[in-house]
Amino acid sequence: MQNRKFRNHISIIIEQTGGVLLALLIIFIPQFLQNIGEIAEAGRELISGRGFLINIGIVLALLAVIGIQVLIWAKTYISIEENAVIIEKNTFNKRKNTIGIRNISNINTEQNLLEMLLGTCKVKLDTNSRSTADSTDVKIVLKKADALWFQQEVTRRMQVFAAAEQTDGELKAEASVVLNVDLTGEAEDFDIRSDFGDILQHGLFSVNIVSLLILIISTSVIVGEIVQMLEQPELMKSFLGATAGIAVAVFIALSALWDMVKGFLRYYNFRAKRRGSKIYIRYGLFKKVGYTIPVDKIQALRIRQSFVARIGRRYMAEIINVGMGDDQEERNSFLVLYADEKKLEERLSVLLPEFMEAADCQVERQPVSVWAAWMFPAFAYTLCVTGAAAACGFAFGAEKYFLLIWGCAAGLEILLPVCMILKYRTEGMKMDENFLKLTRGYFGKNYLAVKYENIQYVEIKQNPLARICGIGKGYLHLLASSANAEQRIPYFRKNLEDKMKSRMIKR
Repeated sequence: MQNRKFRNHISIIIEQTGGVLLALLIIFIPQFLQNIGEIAEAGRELISGRGFLINIGIVLALLAVIGIQVLIWAKTYISIEENAVIIEKNTFNKRKNTIGIRNISNINTEQNLLEMLLGTCKVKLDTNSRSTADSTDVKIVLKKADALWFQQEVTRRMQVFAAAEQTDGELKAEASVVLNVDLTGEAEDFDIRSDFGDILQHGLFSVNIVSLLILIISTSVIVGEIVQMLEQPELMKSFLGATAGIAVAVFIALSALWDMVKGFLRYYNFRAKRRGSKIYIRYGLFKKVGYTIPVDKIQALRIRQSFVARIGRRYMAEIINVGMGDDQEERNSFLVLYADEKKLEERLSVLLPEFMEAADCQVERQPVSVWAAWMFPAFAYTLCVTGAAAACGFAFGAEKYFLLIWGCAAGLEILLPVCMILKYRTEGMKMDENFLKLTRGYFGKNYLAVKYENIQYVEIKQNPLARICGIGKGYLHLLASSANAEQRIPYFRKNLEDKMKSRMIKR
């Protein structure tokens, strides 16, 4: 494949069109079941008249979509030149994208269930550009062996450009790692391997309370619909009428269930290692993922605690990385799965010792004067809740729904001081010589450690009361995807602003 043009594997057509077909099926099947009686009575319309034309139109539209994807596949070529990866599309409009090897920040691999069955693999290239931080710059689907070759070849060329900044020993060490990269990871010597107990612990502490509530409510709706259906005299007719509602409730329930159990399945066989200036991460059961992350592209370290994990004193670590951020799982690039504090520190010391100083740093709580600064937004919140309750009373009848409307308003007002107390006890900031460390959250807790040199710029804001109290809050901006680029800074003493700026400038 070297020094010649090649195409994506033809299975990319299935991946590109599969989502459209699935969406049509989700829309069509409930409607078909709900109206199956009418369809049976007027079946001839499907093969004559308007019904026939509609069905022919749908089939032709699907064939057109597939045809366009086949054309794009046949006319798209990939090649590796000395200094760049070239993507050429010679369809209706000719386009040629050139991605400089030196600008590639990550080259990662991924296999979904379909790709595992077909023996293919997706290679994903990301660059250092802020403008493309929210999307993968190149996605290439190849046979597994070809994908491995492509990853090794691009990585080798990246190392050639980086050789001037590395010693020979470091370069040889990293080169040996690249040659041993395997998408399954079975033959590799990883520093960290998570067993079934680790995955189970991570899944339990990752459970989203909101998803749990949605699952309970949607399950109750399904059971209620089924009970109501069984009470009807004409069971089949009532079943067909309730099918669409039940299907929607089942879809919501399954989505909530997946949100709860994905932590058990997504990070199956999680393993990681540090070799030279790169971190290698592999995990997945139904979707196998492989990341190769240059340490110098890591912008910040985030340590998370869900509400359940905070109660159980468990922590997990993620990295904010240049170039990654198009997929949800990339926005949360896992480094260490949920573990106790001792195990977290042990694993960080192996994978990312550069941030150990920040991980051990204790954060200072917000100044007490923050309560005065919160009075303005709290007053505005109360006005909004009161106004909304009054409007609902006027629209639906104040007497009939008085208890419901004002009961909800009272609940929202009670929630305000609860959240303010939790926010005060959770959030804070700490500045040391090399790192700025922030904590945020209400029920859960998130720590963020960032080196001053990685901060692009800082915005500081004050409302009138905060200005009187001599405190401020703001945002720091990183070179990352939009989901991670802006990080909120809790209230801090304003006299620390100059100290923060001076350390950013020094770097």
